[in-house]
Amino acid sequence: MNSYLELLKAKANLEPTDYPHTIELLILNNITTNPIKHYLEYNCAINHINVQVSFGDYDNISQNAQDFDLNNKVVLIFWELANCLHGLEYKIDSFDAAHINALEQKIQAELQLTFSALSKASLVIMNRFTALPFTYLQTQSGELEKLAARLNQFCEQQAPKAVKWVNTDKCLVQSGIENTIDYKGYLKNKLLYKHGFYINYMQLVQPYFNAVTGQVKKLLALDCDNTLWKGILGEDGFDHIAMDENTYKGQAFAAAQYRAMALGKKGVLLALASKNNAKDVDNVLESHTELSLKPKALVAKKVNWEPKGENLKQLANELNIGVDSFVFIDDSDFEVQLMRDQVPSVETIQVPKNAVHYYKEQQQWANYFVQLNESQEDAKKLDQYKQNVERASAEGKSQSFEDFLKSLDLELTIYKNDKQLIPRMAQMTQKTNQFNLTTPRYTEAQIEQFVTSEAYDCFAFGVKDKFGDSGVTGLCIINYTDENTAIIDTLLMSCRILGRTVEYRFLDEVLAQAFTKAAHLNATYKVTKKNAQVADFYSKIGFEIVEQSETMVLYSMKKATFAAANAYNYITLHYA
Repeated sequence: MNSYLELLKAKANLEPTDYPHTIELLILNNITTNPIKHYLEYNCAINHINVQVSFGDYDNISQNAQDFDLNNKVVLIFWELANCLHGLEYKIDSFDAAHINALEQKIQAELQLTFSALSKASLVIMNRFTALPFTYLQTQSGELEKLAARLNQFCEQQAPKAVKWVNTDKCLVQSGIENTIDYKGYLKNKLLYKHGFYINYMQLVQPYFNAVTGQVKKLLALDCDNTLWKGILGEDGFDHIAMDENTYKGQAFAAAQYRAMALGKKGVLLALASKNNAKDVDNVLESHTELSLKPKALVAKKVNWEPKGENLKQLANELNIGVDSFVFIDDSDFEVQLMRDQVPSVETIQVPKNAVHYYKEQQQWANYFVQLNESQEDAKKLDQYKQNVERASAEGKSQSFEDFLKSLDLELTIYKNDKQLIPRMAQMTQKTNQFNLTTPRYTEAQIEQFVTSEAYDCFAFGVKDKFGDSGVTGLCIINYTDENTAIIDTLLMSCRILGRTVEYRFLDEVLAQAFTKAAHLNATYKVTKKNAQVADFYSKIGFEIVEQSETMVLYSMKKATFAAANAYNYITLHYA
């Protein structure tokens, strides 16, 4: 897309669609950024998000942050350093130290006021301060660059956790100053950025919008030939495929393996999806001295001659995660197009024919897996999914499902209002889609408010069995709205532990505790495209339907009618 006009035409040609996700986005700025509304609407639309954009008052960021209702909104902040004072970019080097210090103190005070007002926002995206558009021709650093560095350091120390920082210098580097900065527009109307800037900027911020709407990818499926190594194993042979990082021919492919391993370290599941002889690939995995991506880093291998789309759908079933959380990388035009046609919900990446392009474009792989926060659970996921494969094998050998459950030695640990679990609880609301009754997406700041409020109780649980520890994998947030009534605000559970009935044992305990504070308990099932499996969950545990529509079912339960099932005594329960 080469111009603003092309973007407007493309946006106008989008088919009217009932998008599954909605974001209310407020833009606060001290610079003219009105064109970004169209870039946001277009990019969010092609990512299945309806974004409702509004702007604060021009050059009134701190006051707007305090006055506007930010509850559950996404806030985007353009705080342009050069426009903190008219002509600052050419005046500042003439100022004395006292003048610069006074200006810095004023900006810091406004930042502090802004930060204090942002805690209710579901996500805050703010650009790092930069002097680059006004200093890139200078040999020596000037006062504007020094001030930008000090303010960025101040922000790192003072900003709330909900703030995600964007380095806009990357937008300038990617397309060049001439294609990103509009000096004429800046001098006339404070309109600093061009089309190239906004295109690059959307690439940087869209992963955050996808994350806050629960669209984080979970698994990276890699082809082998000309993806993990240069060459075709079946034709070139074991000794002639290339992935030696000390050679030009092999370095891009060695880099691909390390990029994948880095994602695995962050909790992304790695799998192979290759049309090859399985024994040949196993031989490479086990004994090729140039290979860095070892078998233990993989959650699964689908190496056969079956259609790759069918292999990925089968893998999704085995791991109990949605195939729409997969990213597939392959060098074959045919395989990539076939995947797009047959399993369009899988995100596909075509490996470029040019090795340098491949080396460069690997930087973008991580964008598919951006999370709003990370937790200690992430590093354990590979082992936990491998344990699920062992459980599935054991289930197949059991006489009955009940015998299988009793043989697991299940242990449930409940955590109540545990501040140490705030990152993990926030992360679960942002990533869980299938077993999620209401799908609210919360930040750490919002979860912290619940944990410290007397009006809420946050129950999380961890589960382990004889195969291993699945970690903290479930959450229920109770909101006590008055002396007699409480609402189940959130009820969710990771797909990793589906099928072990721990949700019933957990909710028995949560309801017992909630009814010590309230006589009535209300609950909601909000229909999404992914949570059909829990459509009747509240009915199963004794809630009565109060109201029902195509998009929502409201339930209620009275204390007098609640009775713990006591049917899950094979699950040992502890409190942390």
